[in-house]
Amino acid sequence: MIRKLSFILSLCAVLSCNKDPYIPNTDPVYVELGNGDATYGGGNDQQQPLGAIRYMTYNIHAAAPPALPGTTDLNAIADVIKQANPDIVFLQEVDKNTGRNGYSGDQAAELAAMTQMNFTFFSAIPYQRGFYGVAVLSKYPLKGIKKYLLPKELPEHEQRVLGVAMVDLPGVDSIAVAVTHLQHNSAAARVLQINKVAEILGAIRQPLLLGGDMNEKPDAADFFSVFDGAFTRTCMGVNCPNTFSAQVPSSIIDYLAFRPAQAFTISTHQVINERAASDHLPVLAELKFNR
Repeated sequence: MIRKLSFILSLCAVLSCNKDPYIPNTDPVYVELGNGDATYGGGNDQQQPLGAIRYMTYNIHAAAPPALPGTTDLNAIADVIKQANPDIVFLQEVDKNTGRNGYSGDQAAELAAMTQMNFTFFSAIPYQRGFYGVAVLSKYPLKGIKKYLLPKELPEHEQRVLGVAMVDLPGVDSIAVAVTHLQHNSAAARVLQINKVAEILGAIRQPLLLGGDMNEKPDAADFFSVFDGAFTRTCMGVNCPNTFSAQVPSSIIDYLAFRPAQAFTISTHQVINERAASDHLPVLAELKFNR
């Protein structure tokens, strides 16, 4: 009995440390602050400000290579990130302690260590023995970390979240970053969710970078009337490369964007041709600061 009580108290202590202070105490409640207080890139106020910033969005499919079901390969995901050398990475379909595919670790934390970046993880749903959600990796310190629950069209829909953080860039600059992963099987739900995303992020005064798996194709007029009214995409038009599926790319559903439009100039936008690590292709863009 004493051993059982000790375990319960220890478990409660762990869970209380991990409760997200920004939303009610209901599932999902987990936000991991990770290395947000500057394991990497801290003490940079006297450094020269960045002239440009590189950022990536990548749905990592829980690091499960599609050709090797039942396995995980975080090294493959980390290699993609290291070769692209982004300052900020937005990750979707990230597992923490789930036990899925025989893996019980913390994917965001491990990828952060492999790439030498700070991180924060935002749970969307409890899954198996752990949590499943989205994450941010950053070369620079992350602060002001918040998670928002996005609306559902139907009660049975999967909970979706918006993760937001402030990035302390070299010099005196700071920017906001936001990551999300919208409902996959309902256009109406995606419109509800992007309206909420635009409302939340529209209240942020700092320049902002947004990335994620929007699960929406570019011809969705109702969705993009909201999206493009609030943000500037890093690629628009018929020449934008497809992002899904990685094995047979036939559509665009993964996006990078920013606001306000006058804060940045788009230097490059590319979809990285990495077909094995995930079922999505990573998207990378570089923006020049307009000072």
